[in-house]
Amino acid sequence: MHNPPAPHKEPEEIFLPLSLSRYAEFYSLEMDRFSSDIDFYRTHISDTSNVLELGCGTGRICRNLSQSGSDVIGIDLSPEMLRLAAKQDMSNSGYICMDMCQMAFCHQFDHILIPYNTLNLLQTESQILKCLKQVYEFLKPDGTLLFQVHLPKPSLTGKQPEKVFQFQLFSLSENKGKLIKESIRSYFPEKEILFLEERYRVRPLSQTQKKEDFRHLFQLAGFPFHKWLDLIKQAQLNILSLFGDYNGSPFNQDSDSTLLIIVRK
Repeated sequence: MHNPPAPHKEPEEIFLPLSLSRYAEFYSLEMDRFSSDIDFYRTHISDTSNVLELGCGTGRICRNLSQSGSDVIGIDLSPEMLRLAAKQDMSNSGYICMDMCQMAFCHQFDHILIPYNTLNLLQTESQILKCLKQVYEFLKPDGTLLFQVHLPKPSLTGKQPEKVFQFQLFSLSENKGKLIKESIRSYFPEKEILFLEERYRVRPLSQTQKKEDFRHLFQLAGFPFHKWLDLIKQAQLNILSLFGDYNGSPFNQDSDSTLLIIVRK
């Protein structure tokens, strides 16, 4: 009697280490073209104000606000991101390598921005509160903080861990090929944690160049709406407005996973 053939197994994928410089390159390729939130921030910031952006990345928001007349400083922990930001910036923006939980400035700001879910990166309530208290310290009297956070979808709350897959395609610079980005999000409601796996697949046009696959892993704060409100209150900041999208639609707690908040000192 013959044994049945063994089932075919797909070869295990091998991911290369993702250096800080390559990550900054991929981040710039994806985010520098993103502009959906620019008008939202411009609407709530006067052209003559001085602005601090936390987690500025490669400087897309700093550049836009500076071109409108604002005096802008951007901080980020990644020197590679800041190097790209300064290289692309023809305005008067300033870029500083600094931890947004340990800021050091000799003056206060009219507005502080924490865009595009950057606060979620801090993971814990204590770290987020520490950052918000720093914001309070460096805002002028009646200054405003504008920030965006990601909320777990209400439909997932209280359920088993669930994965969400997203796919994006970008053209590499100088028409050298394509970059495929795959994002896999896993939410764990009991721990209020969101795990994010980003896979970058470089596919050159030239057959003589090797294909490359990279992976980057994040752990993000997956707090519900009420916990963000509590952290704002603990930081002694006062909520002015809550929005569910960049168009200024009122936030809907039952359906929105994007939360844009404007608070005043």
